[in-house]
Amino acid sequence: MEDVTLEKAIETPQSDYEKPAILYIDDEEDNLIVFKSAFRRHYSVLTAKSGEEGLEILKGQDVSVVITDQRMPQMTGVQFLKNLPDENDMIRMILTGYSDMESIIEAINTGKVYRYITKPWDKNELKITMDNAIEAFHLRRTNKHLIEELKEANEVLEQKVIERTLEVSQQRDEIEKLILNILPEEVAQELKEKGEATPRFYECATVLFTDFIGFTNIAEGLSPQALIEELNKYFMVFDSIVEKHNLEKIKTIGDAYMCAGGIPVENNSHAVDAILAAIEIQTYMQEVNQKREATGQPKWELRIGIHSGPLVAGVIGSKKFAYDIWGDTVNIASRMESCGEGGKINISNFTFDLVKDWFSCLYRGKVAAKNKGEVDMYFVESEVERVA
Repeated sequence: MEDVTLEKAIETPQSDYEKPAILYIDDEEDNLIVFKSAFRRHYSVLTAKSGEEGLEILKGQDVSVVITDQRMPQMTGVQFLKNLPDENDMIRMILTGYSDMESIIEAINTGKVYRYITKPWDKNELKITMDNAIEAFHLRRTNKHLIEELKEANEVLEQKVIERTLEVSQQRDEIEKLILNILPEEVAQELKEKGEATPRFYECATVLFTDFIGFTNIAEGLSPQALIEELNKYFMVFDSIVEKHNLEKIKTIGDAYMCAGGIPVENNSHAVDAILAAIEIQTYMQEVNQKREATGQPKWELRIGIHSGPLVAGVIGSKKFAYDIWGDTVNIASRMESCGEGGKINISNFTFDLVKDWFSCLYRGKVAAKNKGEVDMYFVESEVERVA
């Protein structure tokens, strides 16, 4: 096979679309002609007679390499290169004699010049230098695109992080709301900070129980779905009333509803608060039953029992946290409910002593309570009118 000389390799033509664009600037027409003739087979050669003309060409051309003579009237080669935009990717080279080396070195040090070429230039050496410059241009352009893509990817990632952070924050808020629906705020905060909530003893709190009379008979006449919807409707109103009167809902057990006052934050009004809530609940149920009777439906008669005394409240276990209360006070409150009557509020003697200045109550005498013997009980009749 015949050896391919460097001269032949230089003269090998390329298709137009593969030719990189090179701008050559020189104020001498002959130099422009020689340069274009030497390299037009390999590059798309653009020429200009001055720096000003070169700047105009660059406005409409994507040029890979620009080569300029140093000594030109009005604008030197270094001045021309300094006028080029910094963001332009093109490779900048300059033709110079030894007498201009000081200004050329300064331009190189400031990053304005990629290479300098001494006069007279050698065609083969200049071709190699320009090919290296074009390769550097492509690397520079590729790096620029990669940086832009990386920047765009970072912006997208940052936006996703912002969106995910917002989503996590919203989820956290929703979780906290759900927790607060299950646990008192003070208990939830302690659980979040310590990972556990210590049960707490209360010297005096008030427990309220409600229960529907004849619930089994009512349930037999309703579908399971209708029964749950009906109970849910009533209990949601109870929730609102209980919250209004500063009581803490504990739980529902079937058709029974349980709440307490004076927990988790102690106060001196818990017994009064509980009876005010009980009166409002019974008033609501009376309104419900009037409407049900008008349409021929059976009544939902409600018993309410209240007792005050010491108890323990808190969260136990490590799964499915639930705020609950324990102690004999809870048991007696349950007996107050079961020993009561429909539409009435039955309270113990202990609770009566706490609220007798606030409510008119009817003494029932000693009433037998399961496992408690005979217990003094009272029906709450009305609030006592107080002089302002």
